Amino acid sequence: MKKLLLCLALSVMLFPLFAQEENALLDVVARMDAGDFESAGASLDSLMAIYPDNDAIRYYKGHCSAAAGDYKDAAKRFREAMELDPSNSWYKETLANLCLSTGEVKEAEKLLRELQQVNPGKFPELSVSTMLAGAYRMKRDFPSFFAALRSLVRDNVADDDMKHEAMMSVMSGFDSRTFNALVPQIDSLLRDYAEAEPRSMHARGLMIETAHALGDQERIIELCDEMMRLQPDDTTNVLSCLSIMGDTYYSMGQKNKAYKTYGKALKLDPGYTPVLNNYAYYLSLDRRCLAKAEKMSRITIDKEPDNPTYLDTYGWILFLRGKAKEAKPYFKHAMLYGGKDSAVVLMHFSLVLDKLGEKDLATYYRNLSESKKK
Repeated sequence: MKKLLLCLALSVMLFPLFAQEENALLDVVARMDAGDFESAGASLDSLMAIYPDNDAIRYYKGHCSAAAGDYKDAAKRFREAMELDPSNSWYKETLANLCLSTGEVKEAEKLLRELQQVNPGKFPELSVSTMLAGAYRMKRDFPSFFAALRSLVRDNVADDDMKHEAMMSVMSGFDSRTFNALVPQIDSLLRDYAEAEPRSMHARGLMIETAHALGDQERIIELCDEMMRLQPDDTTNVLSCLSIMGDTYYSMGQKNKAYKTYGKALKLDPGYTPVLNNYAYYLSLDRRCLAKAEKMSRITIDKEPDNPTYLDTYGWILFLRGKAKEAKPYFKHAMLYGGKDSAVVLMHFSLVLDKLGEKDLATYYRNLSESKKK
């Protein structure tokens, strides 16, 4: 009985201490919610001295330090909270996010992988790999960046659309110099992507871009063939592929194949402007079938009257057919809608003006064209 009474007496004595500790912490949190991190941090320093085993006090102190820009101390406090309560995944997640933002990505990855093992539903591979890839990109740690993306594309839970969206969120926006340097690694990643998603149109569409950057024209043709076989009833897809194939054949010097491929596309859709424009323009470069080229080009500007590329093609064909006066208005219109950004359009316009005897204006546009080439 005496032992029981002693226990009851101790519990009565301890209860006010626990209540006092809890009330003090709630007061600090309220001040943090109000944005008063400075006074909250000072109070937490005092509380840590009084209650050294309270993990929550250290956790909130970490937030105060982070708010003050002292990320080193913030990380220290979050680690202390984790040591006091290893079962609290929120502490680990908070530290992982801090490490991601401060560039300590390796530690963040370790923490996130631990969280993923315990709760894969909350930390799916797609999300973890996307976060890590973004952080590694910021550090320009490209081996780790591509390793994270490989985990992403090989994820057997996410679908193709989810993978594509996540991958594009961290891969877009490279400057041209960095992109060109990374093209081989990007192409290798995309091959893994296509292997993991054998019917992915996204993967093949991206691989066409890397094949173009690598100058692998044969592969562009192969990829277009694959895409048409995968979705033969998707007219938009087939038209796009035939257009790319036609352009590629022409750049390879296989002009007859190019024109034949364009013809196939126009049988599917006689008004498909990308093919009509390129077919007409390449005919103009070869100085053949110019009447046919003019008719095709006319359709494009009827459909898209403010497209500077289409206006240039039509004006150029008119010029080649001896209709410089008729061509001039189309070039003037092209100048208003982006034509001044193209050295080719500017040079074409200068030749039209020169033919019409407007020498000074012709010289102006020719000089402008030359400056664009530099």
